[in-house]
Amino acid sequence: MKIFTIATLLLLLTVSFAATAEKSTLEQLFEQQQYDAFLQQAQQQAAENNADALFLLGKAYHLGRGVTQDNATASQYYEQARALGSARASHNLGSMALDNDRKTQAIPLLEEALARGLKLPTLYNLGRAHSPADPSSRFYLAKAIAAAQRAGSYFGQAFELQPDNLYLDNASREYLRAYLIAMQSVGSERESLDLPQLRQQAIKWLELGMAADNGTAWTNYGALLLNENDYSGAKAAFLQGAKRQVAIANYHLGSMEERGLGAETDKVQALAYYEKAALAGMEQAKAPAYELLKAQLEYEDDLTKLEQGVARFNALKQQDQYAPISLDSVINRLAWGTFLAQQRQQTISLPTAAKTQLSLQACGLGYNQLHGSTYNIGENSHWRMAAYLTLADKIALPLEGRVDEHGCASLTIAMTDQLYRLLQQGAVFGLRFPNYTLPLALSRQENILQLTLMPVETPLPVN
Repeated sequence: MKIFTIATLLLLLTVSFAATAEKSTLEQLFEQQQYDAFLQQAQQQAAENNADALFLLGKAYHLGRGVTQDNATASQYYEQARALGSARASHNLGSMALDNDRKTQAIPLLEEALARGLKLPTLYNLGRAHSPADPSSRFYLAKAIAAAQRAGSYFGQAFELQPDNLYLDNASREYLRAYLIAMQSVGSERESLDLPQLRQQAIKWLELGMAADNGTAWTNYGALLLNENDYSGAKAAFLQGAKRQVAIANYHLGSMEERGLGAETDKVQALAYYEKAALAGMEQAKAPAYELLKAQLEYEDDLTKLEQGVARFNALKQQDQYAPISLDSVINRLAWGTFLAQQRQQTISLPTAAKTQLSLQACGLGYNQLHGSTYNIGENSHWRMAAYLTLADKIALPLEGRVDEHGCASLTIAMTDQLYRLLQQGAVFGLRFPNYTLPLALSRQENILQLTLMPVETPLPVN
């Protein structure tokens, strides 16, 4: 994200029209959804070149009310009404062009609507039309700065006519963009800009919003301070935005904690902020939340925390438009830890250690056998034995060998004190190969404790 991009909650104005003191009978029929009567009367009056009827027919086709939605037909009716002096028709033609990103076509139509006396929502849409794209270079920024100021002026005029937070947010946002874009300028162009004046203009509108307890204003004020490297001030402002339920305020707080801006890096706190932003609907917060959550869980040994972490990951509802982030390693870790816990609850009765032998007979490890083909193991593969108690407890054992020509790992030894203690604690034994460790099942036959391979669907050790 460019440093001068002000991410904020962008509210979209749906197609709307200025209220009139007295609405015509035709318009009342339209608003009351009496479409059959409306269409009959509107068509009669339109045939008599009634601008209001032509406009309302255009609106009906524009919105699909009582007729099939059809922008081409709507535009034809709007153009006829416009030719008869309808300000609303001029506005809606401009709004349609703007919604299709045809700003050069939209602006003259909206200016015409304004000149004909329709101030709202025309001023708002003129602000939208003049709002510039974020520059891709640090050079020749004067045009973008002027456009942002012009957009801010239109939004400001709309706010002066009707003190609505939508207009206030957009006015402060555009004036702030003008300042932050100017902050990126270099050389003689920077020297020609009045940065203090641009800053003060932005501050004026931000302060109006903050005084009105507006979370977006607090958040954008934080963005201003962040770009000025005032980290303590920025954090305080973002906290005010977050307190007022602004998702991007939490995103900025997460970014500051992750990057260590103004304090030591705190990835746990960063994750908490990113999650709040993501769960509030901010898609951009999901990727860093996934990454931090995955990193936090990959070496977690507490099964409860692993379960909670997987649930948190799933709650974020990863979207298709982002590169997929897999939690498979964490899910496998949880599965293995849960398996170990279950095995410890199923210990078998052990014979006296002095009279006991431990026998390994793990077959099926040949290249063309089930475990061998599944895990890319074969004859003559070297194995070592290990014991597992919990996710954090892996004990390497002084037992090793090679897979024989029959696809078996075989060994019979007298019981040692170490092996006996591990068995008493419910340890799971495993055969360690270069790429996989295969868990072993324990059974008893008289004084012999037998180790054999578990089914291939058994969870595998993660370390």
